[in-house]
Amino acid sequence: MKTILNCIFVALGSLGLRVEAQTSNPSVPIYVGAYSVDHEFSIVTDECMKVLRTKKILLGSRSWGLGLGSAMGRVDKKYEVNWESFHAKGYVSAANMFLPADLFAGPKVVQYTLDTSKNRWLYMDDFLRKDPWKFGEKIDGCLQLLYTVGDKNMEDYFPILDALIRDYPNVKFAVCTHHVNASGMDLRGNEQKEDSAWNIYGGAYSDQVLARYYGKVAIFDLRDIASTRPDGTVCSFESNGKTYRKMCPEYNTNKDMLHLNSPDGSKRLPKGFLILLTKMFCADLIPKTLVTPKPVQLK
Repeated sequence: MKTILNCIFVALGSLGLRVEAQTSNPSVPIYVGAYSVDHEFSIVTDECMKVLRTKKILLGSRSWGLGLGSAMGRVDKKYEVNWESFHAKGYVSAANMFLPADLFAGPKVVQYTLDTSKNRWLYMDDFLRKDPWKFGEKIDGCLQLLYTVGDKNMEDYFPILDALIRDYPNVKFAVCTHHVNASGMDLRGNEQKEDSAWNIYGGAYSDQVLARYYGKVAIFDLRDIASTRPDGTVCSFESNGKTYRKMCPEYNTNKDMLHLNSPDGSKRLPKGFLILLTKMFCADLIPKTLVTPKPVQLK
């Protein structure tokens, strides 16, 4: 039986190595979107939190992941995990892979911040596979949030994720959809448009994540969480005859146009993260009657 945690790796592309289902029960896809955040948080019980605190998790991210594992703990101590961030030490890069090899002597969630190089998704591959780390043999899971930052070659990453799934059967992997931005005038007086590359190209990327991995690998639908209100209505726009998502404006009150930072919005991703881990590691504690709707893009 697989006994591990998640690796939220995002990527785009084809080239497929065959991906075996990674869910505890392959007939029940592990999927966390806005519906889960707004209706399923009750499954994150005290009993499950005890389980999650025994896990070793590696998180590579940009700014959206900095406080992901610790934010709920700041709201309520019963959701706190042992969280260690390396962001203060700078950005991980090909020339600066500064995580210590003995990092996972005990259970914790470790976050490091990626630089913006084109091959930034390869750092996690190195950390899992190579000396002196070989974290793939030590951790319970990993989470990687990747965004397009001017480059459009993330198609190369899907095969890397598939190979990790194949080579580390004792690790439960998960994949994340793409960040979306809000539209309007930002703090610097610049207009952030809804038809940005993050929303257009990132939207196409997210669609591929859902189509490729739903029912096979746990999915953290960041796009859906950021673009859907608690009442189920979505924030979207039309471009060239197609509908795309954007961040709901009420989630971004300081107008940086990038982050969920309102009092309610700032809780959405941490809640989703904990629900995801619960579905991956506490399946036996979740009511059998729980039914999570399929993402609308796949209906």
